Amino acid sequence: MSWLKRRRGPLILIGTSAVGGAAYRFFRPADASEASLNPRTFAPYTLVEKKTVSPTSAVFTLRNHDGKPEPDSVREVWKRSVWSVQIKQPQLQIARAYTPLPPTADSHKKARHEPADIRLLIRQEEAGEVSTYLHRLPEASLIELRGPNTELELPADIKEVIFLAGGTGIAPAMQVAQALGRRTGSKMHILWANRRRDECVGGVSDGGAATTSADSRKGWWQSLLASSEPAQDTLVDGYTGQTKGAIVKELDALKELGKAATRGLSVQYYVDEEKSFIQPADLESRIAPTPEEKGSRLIMVSGPDGFIQHWAGKKQWVGGRETQGPLGGVLGKMELGDWKVFKL
Repeated sequence: MSWLKRRRGPLILIGTSAVGGAAYRFFRPADASEASLNPRTFAPYTLVEKKTVSPTSAVFTLRNHDGKPEPDSVREVWKRSVWSVQIKQPQLQIARAYTPLPPTADSHKKARHEPADIRLLIRQEEAGEVSTYLHRLPEASLIELRGPNTELELPADIKEVIFLAGGTGIAPAMQVAQALGRRTGSKMHILWANRRRDECVGGVSDGGAATTSADSRKGWWQSLLASSEPAQDTLVDGYTGQTKGAIVKELDALKELGKAATRGLSVQYYVDEEKSFIQPADLESRIAPTPEEKGSRLIMVSGPDGFIQHWAGKKQWVGGRETQGPLGGVLGKMELGDWKVFKL
């Protein structure tokens, strides 16, 4: 599968030889040609907005500090790739990779010469050095970014995608949806799992509610921890009548974006606290063979390590590089036919 690209490591030490470069390369000021986002040096961006999504997550809007427009490299990766940027935590000399959200409708209206914006969905993780640092920053703070880093280049003949997203793993799913909106005849299904409803307020599954009534079934995170504590019986009522959350609104916008050219984008919402979990049957109904249609079919899995491991098995480090590793987990036990699996 030559279209599969190297995935970034989860944490980068930016002052050591472990990343194959001297500290000089990371800490010297960028010259004028590198003031825009580039894969060589960290470019300065200003935090212009921090929009709360839930008690633990927010969408960060970062704007090029020097007023530089979006470089051609970024415009190109939006068309066909899943990609990320690295953010520097200057005190600890580490960096973490984050996946940008697709441009909004208003962003599309910006002229090419206007300053470039990058939007990131970031959850404040417990003991997360970079996420905690970012969530503590006030607006107008300076943040340094490097990229774009291509993680997956979508095959030219792609026909259908099933995307299993856990939590903030919805960001790369939205990148794929945006890219497929340009592909005539393509089709995509997103299955998005969250622990709490406040991450996806107002989200209603296409084609009916995604619910599981069996009290004995647990979410992926409860299964991995082998917890004996039952799931909370806290089915939240009335969300369909509330204002939709920011990410739910953007998913609805992506559905509209692809209506003209594609065969559609569907989204299923699953919430652990409502006892609604992704089940193998939810995938089996979508992977039935369609021999009359030629083209690549891909199942992507993105989210916390435990979520990826549960569905597709662990990724592995080989020769200092993070690799896909063997297919395992729930997907490893299913008959997938010509569907290929990629772990993000």
